[in-house]
Amino acid sequence: MKSKLKDIKIQYLDPRTLVPYEENAKKHDEDQIRDLAEAITKRGFDQPITVDAKMVIITGHGRREAAIFAGLAQVPVIVRADLTPNEVRAKRLEDNRLASTDYDAMKLQKELSKLIESDMAVIGFTDRELSVLARDMTADMNVDGLIADLHAETERQQDEHDAISATVAGGTARITDVLGFREIPMADAIDVGDMLAHMEDVTGLAGVQAFLAYAKKIARGESDE
Repeated sequence: MKSKLKDIKIQYLDPRTLVPYEENAKKHDEDQIRDLAEAITKRGFDQPITVDAKMVIITGHGRREAAIFAGLAQVPVIVRADLTPNEVRAKRLEDNRLASTDYDAMKLQKELSKLIESDMAVIGFTDRELSVLARDMTADMNVDGLIADLHAETERQQDEHDAISATVAGGTARITDVLGFREIPMADAIDVGDMLAHMEDVTGLAGVQAFLAYAKKIARGESDE
């Protein structure tokens, strides 16, 4: 396949001269623009904006707004005059779509923890996100020490299989075996953190004990109030 990346050069242009694409599908709210502007100010502008032959933005709408917000007189720009209108349209959607990937939860947790320990500000994360994402969620939950098989608790509540329930209640169970999974999408991690906090509020307990008490409460059909 012949590459289209030959002779691509970076120019430095006034961001105000770049034209936003009216039908751009990707949204940028005010908080994101402020965060981008702060990141650009602190770390520098090293990801060029891409435009077509008419200076209409292909990729970098948010970076343009952030640059203007930060008061930059010039930004790095790549002019893709070699692309047809349909190729421009495709690239605009492809770049946004292909950049939208999930995180490896454990690796993200480790990287954030290192930055927080060194007092390095991490732009783009709220305090609530950092408290959830940087926390080792497995530390408070001793998987090998959990006592309570949720299915067995339900059976015991229904007075069925009393002998089996008694045996299970005296043993231990791996939480990953009970729930059937060990990882969740990073996009849902904050919701899970909020759920754990809610369990602690409802039960008055903390960590594993709150999780177990809440599970028993639900198994007995009791109100969440």
